[in-house]
Amino acid sequence: MKYVYALLVVLILAVGALTLDPSLVSVGGTPLSLIYPVNQMIAVRGVVAAVCGLVGIIVLIMALVRALMFRKGAFIAVLGVGLLAIAGGHLLILSDRGLDNPGALPPDYGLTHVAEGTGEVTVLSYNTLGGETAMTDIATIVMDNGVDVVVLSETSTANGEALAASLAAAGQGFTVYSSGADPYNPEIESTVVVLSDALGEYRQGPDIGLTWGSLHLRSVSGGPDIIAVHPVAPVRGLEESWRSDIERVYAQCGAANTIMAGDFNSTIDHMLATGASCRSALDGYVGGYGTWPASVPGIFGSPIDNVFTDWTTKAAAVVEVGNSDHRGVLVRLSR
Repeated sequence: MKYVYALLVVLILAVGALTLDPSLVSVGGTPLSLIYPVNQMIAVRGVVAAVCGLVGIIVLIMALVRALMFRKGAFIAVLGVGLLAIAGGHLLILSDRGLDNPGALPPDYGLTHVAEGTGEVTVLSYNTLGGETAMTDIATIVMDNGVDVVVLSETSTANGEALAASLAAAGQGFTVYSSGADPYNPEIESTVVVLSDALGEYRQGPDIGLTWGSLHLRSVSGGPDIIAVHPVAPVRGLEESWRSDIERVYAQCGAANTIMAGDFNSTIDHMLATGASCRSALDGYVGGYGTWPASVPGIFGSPIDNVFTDWTTKAAAVVEVGNSDHRGVLVRLSR
């Protein structure tokens, strides 16, 4: 019977260890990380760590009781220790990606309307929940942090223009670009980019063909190209569309002098499972800090809002204002 217990412990721990990197296993050629509901599980490592840790502690208590009462419990003890190790593995990954959120960026000495300064570019990506977040709140973040590139998911063109008007009233010139939107769902499926005139002239080119639209802005004057994205969510019924969208998104990685930002509805783990090797500008700063849902502590959220680029990160932060169900991400970049 003890061999059965040993085998059961090994199987449970093997499954638990697989949660650290489900892409090691494929089903029909598709990595497990990209298959529902595992794709949602791997997006919330903090929750997985909490569950494994809690169960591990309970199992260890049971092992202690058995040891004191019956001088048994070795297999249960191994299971408890193993579950705690798996929880620690998830926390280590999150910590390595970054959990220390400063909440704002240091003073900006980059681009201004009269000088290039250090040449640093500051990016804000925020999902405004169909315009539930007031543009005056976004304007405050932009001005307080010296933002040059504003990428707003689930935001109408009208709200983008309202933000630009608020910034113009404060003496800052910005131009609005829009992905357009499905007439039946104009807010949710609309993404806008509000771009500082200090970056020079831009032209809007063909998008990258996402279900909910995207923007591709090409610099005329040598600045970074900007790609704004918002793939569909990884929910049942949209699995194929989601996988197609994120593959198109992460295929953009590697383009020189390009900044890609938005609500990716996917994490670094999903990106790696597609075979891409994009560089997240948040990695090592706040890359493990959950941006959705904003109603839970960052360690338990899913870090699906991101910025990918070949520029160098100087500082990064996660911010929260208004009524959105997302937190936003700020990053300052240098060539």
